[in-house]
Amino acid sequence: MYLMAKDTPVLKVEQDGCTVLVKELLPFSLRKEQVTLEDFYGMWISNRAMQLSRTNGKMILNSLRVSQTNAFKICMACHGLSLSDMYWLKEEDEPLTWDKVNLYQNDISSGMASTALVGEALHEYGKIHTPELTTQGMAAKAWVRRGGRLYLYKIGKKELAASAILDALGFSHVPYQKVEGAELDRVVSPERKQRILDWDERVVKCELIASPEYSMVSFEDFQMYCQYEGKNVFEETLRLDRGHYLEMQIADYILNNIDRHGANWGFFMDNETGKLLRLYPLLDHDQAFSDVEGMKSQTTQEDLDLEMAALLAQTELYADVEAICRLPRPEGISEKGWERVKMRVERLQENLRKIS
Repeated sequence: MYLMAKDTPVLKVEQDGCTVLVKELLPFSLRKEQVTLEDFYGMWISNRAMQLSRTNGKMILNSLRVSQTNAFKICMACHGLSLSDMYWLKEEDEPLTWDKVNLYQNDISSGMASTALVGEALHEYGKIHTPELTTQGMAAKAWVRRGGRLYLYKIGKKELAASAILDALGFSHVPYQKVEGAELDRVVSPERKQRILDWDERVVKCELIASPEYSMVSFEDFQMYCQYEGKNVFEETLRLDRGHYLEMQIADYILNNIDRHGANWGFFMDNETGKLLRLYPLLDHDQAFSDVEGMKSQTTQEDLDLEMAALLAQTELYADVEAICRLPRPEGISEKGWERVKMRVERLQENLRKIS
């Protein structure tokens, strides 16, 4: 079996071991001179397969009659294809090419969307071409193609408020829009739609940011690579994209996002060269506007809380955070939550004045 980067075999996987074929195009979590079977199965495959704890995850697997306990079988059911990058798995004698299998340009199962998003039974049979088996994260979500473009639909109104705030800041982020009316009716039954409204939630969407030209590389994977190479991952991150890194510190404090772990931020990679370009836009704000105060930052080398990380970033960026206070309360956040956002803005500016 081969791990492919588009049509280039980059790793040969056999029963007795792995052979690196093109190191500079390997996934960053495997980008080293020697890759073991434990690396391949225990690191790449286990992180490639969707998590069983994902909302509606069991329903997805049951609908496709795929193992719930074997990450390798989950990946092989879709050739390991993802909408985050260019990698896939190919048996040695399979007459397949990237053009025939990739999820960017080929049809994906439309019926799977309602299963993945709201847990409805799959009414589509035969071979299913889907990105859902490798889509990461816990929230209810689904990929949908509309007008030739791919969108991630998810349940989570907080994304709407986070988008409005990040727009006001002028920070690089993935914008989310509400899905409603006939567009939502094509994916969700009336009963499930009413259930979402009863939960006081919304279905939102964002456009795919990866492409056949550019892959997404998580900070977590880049961190592994830096360990192999003896590099400091934070120094490398600042060298690659200092400005957007500092924006993230300010954004996560103002949004009180307590879930910026190493798998939900990272870099764009040039698929031709395998080189990192810059940080991709901020995304995934399911856990924003938390009531928990004093959370530690997960994105700094130093042991800092979110407030101090933001303050240090603001001493360099001087972002116009007061633009947030000129906004009307965005959809997706409570009155209490909105007051806390403005309080954090005021506290950040007050602390900046104290040290200036």
